[in-house]
Amino acid sequence: MVDIFQEVEEDLKRERSEALWRKYGKYVIGVAAVIVLGVAGREGWKTYEHSTSIENGTRLANAIDLTQSGENNQDAALAALDSIIADGNADFVALGHFQKAAVYLRAGVKESAVAELEAVAGNGDIDQVYRDLAVVEIAMNNATQSNAMDLIARLEPIAVPENAWYYSAREMIAMLHVAAGEIDAAKPLLTEIADDNEAPSGMRSRASEILKAIGA
Repeated sequence: MVDIFQEVEEDLKRERSEALWRKYGKYVIGVAAVIVLGVAGREGWKTYEHSTSIENGTRLANAIDLTQSGENNQDAALAALDSIIADGNADFVALGHFQKAAVYLRAGVKESAVAELEAVAGNGDIDQVYRDLAVVEIAMNNATQSNAMDLIARLEPIAVPENAWYYSAREMIAMLHVAAGEIDAAKPLLTEIADDNEAPSGMRSRASEILKAIGA
């Protein structure tokens, strides 16, 4: 009888986790992805301003304009970004891959977007801030119940106060615990976020709302 009750309890926990992930997961990912892509854009502009390669900066700016000029120009935008990536300048390689990932995400081609992000995350010649950003975006756009624990392991080195992506990584780890059915592991992380006055206000609100939903 004890085993039966344990099985029922586990089933209920799993259903609860799946319901929470369906309700909040995409919302968290959507908001965070917008923030992260915005920061990536700002970093790209800094690179454009400070790089000695003005030509590459101009090419990147033109390619970004193409990505934002409608579906008919997306193939041309991807080709322009491929040309920038092929030149091998590390900062522009990273920004080219990020912009390609954004194009693929808008088109709903998640696998191609994740491949572009993995190309950044795995490139040791690229600055660590971009590589960490790529890992955060991979988690945001490729999270499932089956890969949640692997993604958490990749995010944990980023979820430290001195990292630029600390808050996004922390929130994503909490949501991945939810996706994996580990509500008890998610609770303290969400509580920390909700109580952290330095965290973005939207993130704090989401954490508080999820805590209420799980009865914490």
